[in-house]
Amino acid sequence: MPNIDQTRAPQHLPTSTVEALKRLLGSDAVLDEGAGLAEFHDPFEGPGARDHQPSVVVQPSSVEEVQAVLRVAGEQRFHIWTSSMGRNYGYGGSAPVVNGAVVLNFRRMNRILEIDARQGHVLIEPGVSFRQLYDALRADDVPLMMSVPDLGWGSIIGNALDHGYGYGVWGDHAGALCGLEVVLPGGDLLRTGQGAIPGSPLWSSHRRGFGPSLDELFKQSNFGVVTKAGLWLMPRPEQFVIGTIQCMKTTDIVPLIETLRSLLQAGVLQGIPMIVGTPGDDEAVETGQAPFTLANIKTVLRPGRWNVRLGLYGHAGMIAARRALLEHAIAAIPGAEPELRTYPGTAGPDEVEPRDYISAGIPNQLLLERLRGVFGQSFGHMDFSPVLPCTGEAALRLDRAVREVSARYGLIGPVGMLLNQRSMVAACMLMFDAGNPARVAAARTAMAELYGQAAEWGCAPYRAHVALADQALGIFGYNDHALARTYGRIKDALDPAGLLSPGNHGIWPGRPAS
Repeated sequence: MPNIDQTRAPQHLPTSTVEALKRLLGSDAVLDEGAGLAEFHDPFEGPGARDHQPSVVVQPSSVEEVQAVLRVAGEQRFHIWTSSMGRNYGYGGSAPVVNGAVVLNFRRMNRILEIDARQGHVLIEPGVSFRQLYDALRADDVPLMMSVPDLGWGSIIGNALDHGYGYGVWGDHAGALCGLEVVLPGGDLLRTGQGAIPGSPLWSSHRRGFGPSLDELFKQSNFGVVTKAGLWLMPRPEQFVIGTIQCMKTTDIVPLIETLRSLLQAGVLQGIPMIVGTPGDDEAVETGQAPFTLANIKTVLRPGRWNVRLGLYGHAGMIAARRALLEHAIAAIPGAEPELRTYPGTAGPDEVEPRDYISAGIPNQLLLERLRGVFGQSFGHMDFSPVLPCTGEAALRLDRAVREVSARYGLIGPVGMLLNQRSMVAACMLMFDAGNPARVAAARTAMAELYGQAAEWGCAPYRAHVALADQALGIFGYNDHALARTYGRIKDALDPAGLLSPGNHGIWPGRPAS
């Protein structure tokens, strides 16, 4: 448990501190009331929420302003909470763990600093969204292709630092970063890897420097504030093939995952395939509270019991060979139905079917629009994302747990899984009416119970809602929580005052050494 007194942080900063921040950044860059501030709360916290409340939002426009804000925080002893775009809704948006924190938001730091088509990378600031970079690449006909998540309105760097996923060849977004610029808690500026060499031409091209690689320290942590990052993109392919595989029986998931895993390991499949489970006809039709029912979620999802979304990318001949191997392997699963569509590598939104946008690297918000269309503008969700063995048995266990816990709390929880070569990451949403405090509380209680079940499997979420970060890190309990104790030592070394994002990913200052 944290040693910090979470009630120590004030609900509102002193007026003198707010005025000092306004003088530093300009009044329009400091949000301390009204709708501007409200946007940086947990969007699904429900009315009357008292925890995880920001006091002020500051929006610097330069690295120098970030350094200045951190120095003021050190002088005046207030907590900072970092937020790139604040779109991470299923995990709390921009809401801080500790009440009263100042949200350091990067929407004004949204410059694309370099696009290197020959080397296949870009250098960007944390306010650059997937949509912004996509539009810039299209505008200049840059022959590079992006990987995007299900919703394209968020920050590329923010998503990657939180170990986020997309579905293209560089779908492991954290792994696509190369070289970081970081402001340390005291205001000092660090560049990792080759970027530590003044004038290096390799900062965004070669990951390591000399000695230990520090980049991973600043992902899913509160050890520093990332203000620039290199990002690798794939060359624009000659063609890409996007489509689905549909299986109708619950038990099909076992041979389906076995087949897909072997194809991934063999290099036949590219990117990160996603499997979405649509509730079967054997399940109760109305387990939630209207309009949040299984019957309604079926109108959003595809009709198969299991639906795979995947893509193939590259030269036409290579795609043809991969497609033939894929179709041959899938034919061994009785009733499995592949449906694949071929596009030229230059295809954009006007040529690609909307259901193929994500695997085609086209940022969009279609999923959110469809969910709000069915469930209303008060639609809310919390995301359950444990890392699991890449097996059909693990998928069935996940599906059963989410269905049982959701039903017990009057919720609905569609199940998804992102497949890597040797593991998979669940992508499950507990859906609820965010305008109803009782439903919000039910979702949080249900999510905590699912975390507990994952722990019994020897598994844990790879991302967690801010209200459950301590529980998530607590699952990593080997040797009396040696991992968390080590995080605490690093935190104390880099941020002895404990002012930068305390509690982020369960990392607190002042943990006992022993």
